[in-house]
Amino acid sequence: MRGSENFWLMERRKIFGGCFTASLFLHVAALLCFQRYSLWFSAPQTAQNPENWLSLVDKEERDQVLKAAFEPATPHGGEKQSAPRPQKEEVLEIALRSSVQTNDPVQNETLPFQFSFTIQEPLLASPVLPTFSIPSQSFNLLDHLPKDLIIPAPSKQPHPMFHPLPNHSSLTVSAKTPTVVESAPSAPVVYSDKIDLALTDSPQVGKAPALIPLPNLPKLPSLDDLETSSYSDSFDADLVFLPREDGKGYIFALTLIPQPDLKLPKLSQRITFLIDRSNSIQQGRLNATKAAVHKALEELSPEDTFNIIAFDSKMEKMSANDLPCMGKAFALAEAFLEKIQLGSFFAAGDLYKPLFLTVPGYARNDEVHTAILLTDGENFAKKSAQRAVLHDWTRYNAGKVTLFALGMNDSNMATLDAATAFNRGKVINAPTSRGLKRKLQKLVKTIQHPVAKNLACHAISRSPQAKIQIYPKSSQMPHLYLDQPYVILGETDTLDDFILFIQGRLKDRWLNVKKTISFLNARKGNKTLKQELALQNAYHLYEQYVVDDNPKHIVEAQALLEPFDFQAAFR
Repeated sequence: MRGSENFWLMERRKIFGGCFTASLFLHVAALLCFQRYSLWFSAPQTAQNPENWLSLVDKEERDQVLKAAFEPATPHGGEKQSAPRPQKEEVLEIALRSSVQTNDPVQNETLPFQFSFTIQEPLLASPVLPTFSIPSQSFNLLDHLPKDLIIPAPSKQPHPMFHPLPNHSSLTVSAKTPTVVESAPSAPVVYSDKIDLALTDSPQVGKAPALIPLPNLPKLPSLDDLETSSYSDSFDADLVFLPREDGKGYIFALTLIPQPDLKLPKLSQRITFLIDRSNSIQQGRLNATKAAVHKALEELSPEDTFNIIAFDSKMEKMSANDLPCMGKAFALAEAFLEKIQLGSFFAAGDLYKPLFLTVPGYARNDEVHTAILLTDGENFAKKSAQRAVLHDWTRYNAGKVTLFALGMNDSNMATLDAATAFNRGKVINAPTSRGLKRKLQKLVKTIQHPVAKNLACHAISRSPQAKIQIYPKSSQMPHLYLDQPYVILGETDTLDDFILFIQGRLKDRWLNVKKTISFLNARKGNKTLKQELALQNAYHLYEQYVVDDNPKHIVEAQALLEPFDFQAAFR
């Protein structure tokens, strides 16, 4: 069995090898046949296709057709016509044979050059460029160019603005224009010593192109349109500065000093004197207070108005309306001051109610409201009273009333100082009862001529990296009074120049002051400058404290004021 299987396996291999050899032979033969006799198997061409019409004509007919198409035809006369030449050669020959009639006989002669090749040469040969020689005599190229290639000269030349002066007594120059374009020759221009040029003659100027209409752009208003007056030159600047103790920048005080000839209209002023008559004042101090108010009335301007309010736990007002500063009003004030008596032992002062009465419902642009408080500040010992004045009344006031206060070395002077600083004023300390009259009289003289209110200050450094901080902020900026210096505190990173802008409200216009401040001529400050900056930073912490009641702000304020032996406003 084993041998029979091997026998059949050998037979199958022989059959498979024979079949493979025969198939390979047939494929090779077929490829050779297709390669050699490929045209036998091509599809027959139809006579209707015009693109393959040569395949239907035998070789002899095909040669005759090609000969008739490409050889030059013979005319009836028996002479051969010249083969058609390219269009560019014809244009060149016409251009060279054309001539212009001129006065020069040389230009009418035929140009001595010819082509260096025959026209009958095969077109497939390499092209040979024509060669020619330029005659030795003068040759005008314009006379030999085609007429359609010459730009015609303008028929009318513009009239010149000025004629050049000739060197001789008379000179005639005739303008010669090419005769290619048929036009009348221009008239000769004659120059002479006598130049007659009418003054009315003007050069012909082309019309200007129509302007493109622009959209309606907004017009920038002027200072007059904005009802603003600039007083930049009416103030001199005095600058002092000191480096900060931490080495991070500098502190400065800028004082604006008005010039003596500065004249500004006065704002009308409404002054209210607030007299504390609580039992803590004591009788002697109350008598000194009444005498000080009586003396201060003499310093008021006739166009101002005034009123007096006496208070403890209750209030008493001199008049329902403010009175003009006149004789009858002064007599009424004197009688009212005489009636003021010290309150009872249990009658504590309430500052909020009298301060509330000083705030007007509407403040005109041409007037300022001022409240002068004469008290010992004993009411500020209560935390509720502190918040009532420094937060509630300050927000209600919104800068309408300027608050000044006079004390006598009282324990709550720091709280009074914060209350006045929040409302554009300041506190004044009188060492004695007699000094109280002098201090009040001086204050009234200082503020008797207000000229601008609601001032705002901004500083822009010339160095883009520098930062400048101005104190106090705009809502606490004091008013501007005539003949009184105006002090601004600030901090800066560098000693680069800066521009100071001050704006405020005058009686009928707006005030605008722009000053360029330089540290080159600045003076070195002293310890007072550091004290004032510490107070301004403490005021900022006081504001935060009355809003969120966080004692952390009071601790920071005490750390700022301790080096200068100042008390904090809150304990």
